[in-house]
Amino acid sequence: MAASGVGAPLIGITAHVELVRDPDDGDALLHHVVAVPYVKAVERAGGLPVILPITNSHTAAALLERVDALVITGGCDVDPGAYDAERHPQLGTTSPDRDAADLAITRAAVERDLPTLAVCRGIQVLNVALGGTLVQHVDEHMRLDAYNQTVHDVEIDPGSQLAGILNTTRLGVNTLHHQVIDRLASSLRAVARNHDGHVEAVEVEGTTHVLGVQWHPELLRHRADQLALFEWLTKTAGTAR
Repeated sequence: MAASGVGAPLIGITAHVELVRDPDDGDALLHHVVAVPYVKAVERAGGLPVILPITNSHTAAALLERVDALVITGGCDVDPGAYDAERHPQLGTTSPDRDAADLAITRAAVERDLPTLAVCRGIQVLNVALGGTLVQHVDEHMRLDAYNQTVHDVEIDPGSQLAGILNTTRLGVNTLHHQVIDRLASSLRAVARNHDGHVEAVEVEGTTHVLGVQWHPELLRHRADQLALFEWLTKTAGTAR
């Protein structure tokens, strides 16, 4: 386990907003929230985690000037309005404000080739940000009961950066999503797929530091092959600028 400290790279983690009610007086306020496993994975990999709030595109661009790397987190569904599609009956909760913020910071990160790991919703945001679309619902891929276990394998392109990071072309992953990439953005390259043929990982043409995965490696950080993604992010963050 790497130790985070002074001089360690600063890893920005995108937040979402939740209404939190005070149990004593019943008052409710909106809070910026990040799931704890992202923070733990960044720390275990030797980075210094910092929460990035939902904000406007100008502030988002300024925030990226202050961090060394970015984690685009999972969460609610991407609203189909972001890619000019009609709503599917089984579409889940959406947040247009979060979509706008995530899309803006993702485009800015790609433009800078900032070391970036896009996780679950993050890979979907990455695809939409660059012009792709999503399948709004798939069955049997939301396995909350096995969040920190292998549910299925993914096959990884042997020539990909991902294969080099993980030192394998076959990886056991969890599955906690019900949306997947449909039309792949023209600048993305699919580098891993599951047994259903769904895209499980992408790399961005013209960049060397942006990677998206459909599974949740932060929930599997106890495994060296999954922590390797955060170790790559931290190591790359320390050398990319």
